[in-house]
Amino acid sequence: MHRLAEKAADEASTQRNAVRPGEETVTTAIHLPKRTLALLRRVAVERANQRGGRPSVSALITDLVEGLRPALQSEID
Repeated sequence: MHRLAEKAADEASTQRNAVRPGEETVTTAIHLPKRTLALLRRVAVERANQRGGRPSVSALITDLVEGLRPALQSEID
């Protein structure tokens, strides 16, 4: 039973990693080419398979944007 509790905690942690604790989120819609969305979904599923938890395109996009934050910020500064 201990392993089940660990897995549940890991899954919850994976979902929370998309957003920092206490950070507000919003729901939005974006228009993407089908091929782009398909790729994002496939990567999200692969990450979930490797790391545990549920697939999350939102978490993937957050990771990508945060990794590019300095470059993106420099475009508006």
